[in-house]
This record gives sequence, C-alpha cells and structure tokens, in this order.
Amino acid sequence: MIVRTRALTAFTRVSIALGTGLAVCAHAAAAQDRELSGDLVEVYRAGGMNAPEWAFFEGRSRADFDGAGNLHVLDASAGQVVVLDSEGGLARIVGRQGEGPGEFNRPGDLAVWRDGRFAVFNLGHAGYQLFTPDGGFERLVRIGAGQGPGAMFGATRLAIKPDPLGNALVAQGAPAAMSRMGSLFGRMLGDAQDSGEAGVDDRGLERLGLDGDVVSSTPVLQGWRAPREEVADDLSVEDLTNPATMMGMLSNERYFEPGFHWDVLPDGTIAYSDSSAYAIKLAGPGGEVIDVLTRPISPEPVTEDIREDMVAAARRLFEEASEDPRLAEMPARVAAAMPGMMEAMREAAENRDFLDEVPVVREVRATWDGGLWIQRRGDDPWDDDGPIDVFDAQREYVGTLAPPAPGMPSAFGPDGLVLYWETDELDVPTIVVKRLPEGIR
Repeated sequence: MIVRTRALTAFTRVSIALGTGLAVCAHAAAAQDRELSGDLVEVYRAGGMNAPEWAFFEGRSRADFDGAGNLHVLDASAGQVVVLDSEGGLARIVGRQGEGPGEFNRPGDLAVWRDGRFAVFNLGHAGYQLFTPDGGFERLVRIGAGQGPGAMFGATRLAIKPDPLGNALVAQGAPAAMSRMGSLFGRMLGDAQDSGEAGVDDRGLERLGLDGDVVSSTPVLQGWRAPREEVADDLSVEDLTNPATMMGMLSNERYFEPGFHWDVLPDGTIAYSDSSAYAIKLAGPGGEVIDVLTRPISPEPVTEDIREDMVAAARRLFEEASEDPRLAEMPARVAAAMPGMMEAMREAAENRDFLDEVPVVREVRATWDGGLWIQRRGDDPWDDDGPIDVFDAQREYVGTLAPPAPGMPSAFGPDGLVLYWETDELDVPTIVVKRLPEGIR
C-alpha cells in the first residue's frame, strides 16, 4: 500500500527515513573504482508544468516498462494507468476512479510483466487487479476473506515486482507493527473479520500467486536482521492516540541498521543485500543462496563524531519537514495529531542507539539484460546518492558511475531504456527517458 498525498510528502519522508535508520550508508574509499562514463542519450520527456492533463503526474509515480518499450505509469491521484509508447507518445489510458470492474479505488502499486500484462494493487478493492497487454481488465484477485481494516493492514507490502517465471508477484513484506496496528484498528471499529495473511516481514520476500480467486502466499527467503528489543504486543486501542507509543510500534531500529535491498533478475534469480558488508547474495527462485558478489569495500566504523553528525542531520530533517507549507493541506484530524507525532519522532531520533558500522550498500537494482547496479553511500553517512557499481549479466564488475550523474534509474527497460524523474522549482514532476550505452546495460 503506497499513500500518495502531497500534503504528507514531508512527513512521510521523515518517518520513512527514521524507520530505516535515517540512512543506510557505507564508506566509499576502500576499493579502486573503474570509472564509467555517465553520458546518456535522452529519448523523450513527458509531464511538467505545461503538460497535457493526462501527463500531469503527482510525485514520483510507480512506473515500469514492458518488452515493447511501453512505459506504464500509475497515476494514483487520477485513478488511472497511463501507457506511453517507446517514443513518449500516449498509447492508452487504462482505468478511472470508481468501484466497478477495472476501476481504481485507492490504487497503491504497479507491476508490469514483459509481455505487457500488468497488475495494480487496489486498496479499495482489497486485491490485485490484472490487465491484459492492450489494457483490458482481466479479473480481480482478492487478498483474502477479510475486507475490514485488519485485512487491509495484513495485505500491505512494501514493494511488489513481477515474477518472470509465472503468473505471480515477488513481494517484500511489511513491518510486523502493521499487523498489530490493523488488529487495533479492527477492535476500535468493532471489526471482527479476519486480519488477513501477514506473510513475511519487511526483511523477507514471498511469492504471491495470482492464478486463483484469492492471493496465495509462499515465503521465499528471510533476510538477516540485527538483534533488537521487541515491541510489546499487549497494546490497547488507546495506544493509537499516543504518539510515543505509535513511534515505538513503527520503529525500534538503531541508526545504521543494514537495509534490505533487493530486485529480481530476468531469469528469476533474486539479488539482495541484508548486511553491513558489500555482499550481494544471489538466490534461486526457492530462496537458496547460489552465489555472492563482493568488492573490497569495508563498512566504516561508527565514531563519536559520526554519531553527533547523524543526530544533527536528523534534527535538520525535522526542521525542514516542519516548515513545509504543504502540511497545511492535511486533514484537520491529521493536523491536530501532527505536533505530538513530530515531537515523538524527534525524541526517538535523538535517543536512538547506534550499531558499530556504517553499512555499505544503499540500493540493489537489476537491469533489463540481467546486469546489476549496486549503489553505495556518498561522502557523508546520510548521503544516499553515492557511486553506482555496474555488474554485467555474467556477474563481472564493469565499473563505477560516479555521482551526481546519472544516478539510479526508477526503472530499466529494453534496448537500454531507463526512466528518471525530474522536478522543477515547484516540485512538478517530469518523466525523462534515456538510453544507456551497451556496456552498462
């Protein structure tokens, strides 16, 4: 489930950053990088201030390519999927807001298969809507028997990607706190329905089968998690109104806990990172690790200076968020709770413990042709946009793209197509599709 509301942008940025340790970073100067050129050829643009109505996207919408080079963009605020052809022209618009078959009621995520089929997770319909390559509505696969708030929280996944081996999705679970919140909301609203299948947690992957009328869940793998003190389960409905308790439910991580970064290669292999080291694990479709990619880059020890700088960076992030004018657009109930929530988040940030090392890997992405792009931290521990190591389809290190350009694409497509989002001074987004040179695809 992905919430896309401009008024919540700053708050969401803060809460996600803190919930994952604010930054997942690594010391960059430990290996000899082979520098690659970051010069990409621009293919087309779509969106921006003067765009036609269909191309006025809100935020960095979920988007992906199919095998013909068509780009599918989930415009959640408009309740539709916009499909652009390989030259940036409008191919079709799929869906509209509503509650009928093929209509969208709070769409949250998108997955596109290479043959052009795509699935949309629809919160209001409590399931995944499947569409044919030409945009025709195929059917709805429900998340489970329950349809109340508990079921909605139980169905939440942090990310979904199409399974190249079948009619299924590979999904990252959500924090266990989401299920606890769902149960609390259900009790508060007098909803005794099934809370839904929680599946794996946010450090694990599962396969969601879409062949039946109801989603089937099969665990695939579980990533490593640093030991921590567990949050108590004996929470009451009153806890939902206590910002400090809510913050304790949502995150009890320490700074520099390794992130869980993953992607699916075209042959179904799963590449993931779950530790502080530069170790990209390659797992078969069943989750068994079959190889590990490494580079001689060691995690940086956490010093007292790093601790002080990290907390100072958290304070700056809160100050920026609290001054965001879009917070004034929030609903009255949310706005009333914001001061207490922000104060609880600030207190949690200042009192959070640290792990002893700054992790190396920031992001793991698979290219269309089966290569891997691995992003490391930048110069500062909180800098997410560090250098990107490129591996080819044979798992050989090709070289490194130095920041700031070109950065990690939002999506990889056929023939070297990649998607980037740009925003102007008013935060109006534009799609920019470029083409990679053959050596780094």
